[in-house]
Amino acid sequence: PALILLPLLLLGLPGPALGIESYPPDPADGVTHEMMDMEEHNRKQGYAMGVTGEYFRYKHLFWKQPSEKDREEAIQVANKIKCDVCTAIVGALVRKAKSFSEDHLADVLEGGAEYEKTGDAVHDRMLEHKKGCNKHFKDELIAEGFTLKSCKDVIPGRNDSEPCLFQDESQKPSEQSMDSYEMWKECLFYACEQTVSRFGDSLAQYLAHALPGGSDRTAIIRTGCELQARCLGRPAADSGSQGAPKAEKPVPGAGKKKGRRRGRRGGNKGGEL
Repeated sequence: PALILLPLLLLGLPGPALGIESYPPDPADGVTHEMMDMEEHNRKQGYAMGVTGEYFRYKHLFWKQPSEKDREEAIQVANKIKCDVCTAIVGALVRKAKSFSEDHLADVLEGGAEYEKTGDAVHDRMLEHKKGCNKHFKDELIAEGFTLKSCKDVIPGRNDSEPCLFQDESQKPSEQSMDSYEMWKECLFYACEQTVSRFGDSLAQYLAHALPGGSDRTAIIRTGCELQARCLGRPAADSGSQGAPKAEKPVPGAGKKKGRRRGRRGGNKGGEL
């Protein structure tokens, strides 16, 4: 199947939702003839080879090598959806945690996993790196039918074309689709990296304190994403502290286990950029 590419002109939204078709490589994007020849060879093999993060997240890249411009566009879209992405991913992970203890929450947020070798070199390489947000954006979002759509198409009262996270459980993708590069999937990955991966320790500490006595789990998780994972941006500067950023909402007992957890986990946040 041909890859559907997503230019920022269409807000990085999934091709099927907007009727976008695949395009051949464009040398203006920095794609050389050598790159085209290599991609043609890889396409015949059904694999993608490379050294940037996309090549560790997917098995298949069709038509066009991801460029630095593509990554910048994906990050721009990720900035618009990271609160929703953080809330959806953390909500799914909390349901998988053995308990609401800080260590158990930290474990699921970290996303460590072991996979048996299949003998397929490209597939095994992808699985070797399927940790942290390299794992979460696929398992908790794409596999569960999440995509990006224009907000006006999915939220009553909205008439803008900004990207919105949307779930359609009847449209869960095939395994090959999940393992194929599309720019909108990178938007989900970067949104996860900017929140769940970067602030995983703070999230675990906050959730371990807030969840046991809370009645609205979704609201607690959303607050954690906003305050601890900073999905709304960095806290405003405190005018009384000479421009120093305000600290997140303090969590009783926070930090007591942080060093031990980090030592056990080896400090690996997962997810190549």
